[in-house]
Amino acid sequence: MNSKNIEIELKFEVENENEILNKLKKLGAEKIFDGVEHNEIFVNDVIREKKMLLRLRKAGQRNILTLKTNIEKGEFKRANEFEIEISNFSCAKTILENLGFEVFWIYEKIRKDFKINDVKVSVDKLPFGVFVEIEGNEKRILETAQKLGLDIRNGLSKTYMDLYREYCEQRGLEMENLIFWKKSSSG
Repeated sequence: MNSKNIEIELKFEVENENEILNKLKKLGAEKIFDGVEHNEIFVNDVIREKKMLLRLRKAGQRNILTLKTNIEKGEFKRANEFEIEISNFSCAKTILENLGFEVFWIYEKIRKDFKINDVKVSVDKLPFGVFVEIEGNEKRILETAQKLGLDIRNGLSKTYMDLYREYCEQRGLEMENLIFWKKSSSG
């Protein structure tokens, strides 16, 4: 396995998105994406049994199919990650469904991605909170968190699905798809 396929990340819930964005600007981070990201999580018996994640994502003009395996949630979230870019989101979804995969959960987030040194920093706004996700090697993640004023003791190695499930359980709510804008019947 190539080390490029290993994803290491840590999330932080933040109160002040603008404070983080200003710090990223001062650090000279390069913005590489700013927009809505639509994610669909697919499952079947094998995915459930092996505790993998299969995701189809639309981010701007990019469509990405991702498989995460060997997911570990310790101090950092680690996974073997395999991604391919695809040209047609709806065609890929149809193929997955015809192969026996079903959509388990759909969620959207407003995401701003930045590159700084060897690290990717994402500022994600979801209906239940704002999060900073830092992806890179452990040393760079810790350094970047410190530069952004984030306390490593507040780091989260959970997925957004885990965090949303906890949010709902704490409030006695049912988990549902998280979609910012419903498509109107007129298109």
